[in-house]
Amino acid sequence: MAKFDIIFLLIYLVKIAEIHPVIHNGRIISLTVNYGKNNEYQVDFRDSYLLLLNSLSKLSNTFKVENLKSIFPYFFINENNLDYIGEVPDIKYFSKKLSKMDYKNYKNKFSANKWDLKKESILYCINDCVSLYQIILKFNGMIFNLFSKNIHQYPTLPSLAFAIFRSNFMKENIIPQLSGQIAEDIRAGYTGGSCDVFIPQSKPGVKIKVLDVNALYPSQMKLQQMPIGQPTYFEGNIRSINSNAFGFCYCNIIAPDDIKHPIIQTHVKTPAGIRTISPIGNWEDMIFSSEMDNAINYGYNF
Repeated sequence: MAKFDIIFLLIYLVKIAEIHPVIHNGRIISLTVNYGKNNEYQVDFRDSYLLLLNSLSKLSNTFKVENLKSIFPYFFINENNLDYIGEVPDIKYFSKKLSKMDYKNYKNKFSANKWDLKKESILYCINDCVSLYQIILKFNGMIFNLFSKNIHQYPTLPSLAFAIFRSNFMKENIIPQLSGQIAEDIRAGYTGGSCDVFIPQSKPGVKIKVLDVNALYPSQMKLQQMPIGQPTYFEGNIRSINSNAFGFCYCNIIAPDDIKHPIIQTHVKTPAGIRTISPIGNWEDMIFSSEMDNAINYGYNF
């Protein structure tokens, strides 16, 4: 819904109802619709893909629902054959992933020249809706039984996961809601992961080992200290008072002249928009104290 389908719904809903969208990053992730003589009725539209990030076909098999995702010749339809009744369309009009056996089983359900495009289109859409309903029902029951949470109160998977964490696993309520200048300062200290590409060259006859790191973010979130609790604002060089001060600092950053692969990142404005780079030289920026301590080992000064 959020990326595409909502556009088709909105042009009709605004004519008959009062709508209240929740917009995040330019996408409508939920839509409350009030209608009736005195707006006494309410319907909430949600994007199920923001909670269950997979295709309907895979989800219906995973949750083992009664109405599995069916197949349909998507590429067969055009403006000239909407009233088509006849043989089941050729396999080339179905998804490329459809096996010959599944196509044969589908075709055997119909008598010769009895496949009705309009009828099968309606049945296909109804089955999609029923299948998704059964999936959401099972998912909601599973989450409620495990964590006592109603998925319909959370529009996205991250919001649901955070609610489960806070109510079932966090020992104390120690994650405050931040706003204002402190929140802006802390956000300025985040630049995202480093995605530079380094192409190694080996000596003739020498093999290079390639290591693939999985689940690095969650493992480090478990192992490393995290900033929690209500933050305290300060001015001046806190490290001169407490060398182990933990938090975000606005610093003059000086990179070593001989560093081959700089590790401290910053955001810069370019004609093409904001870009993340790892510069040399010196500049001023907000940085997390653990990043400072690590960078000092590589010759950085703050």
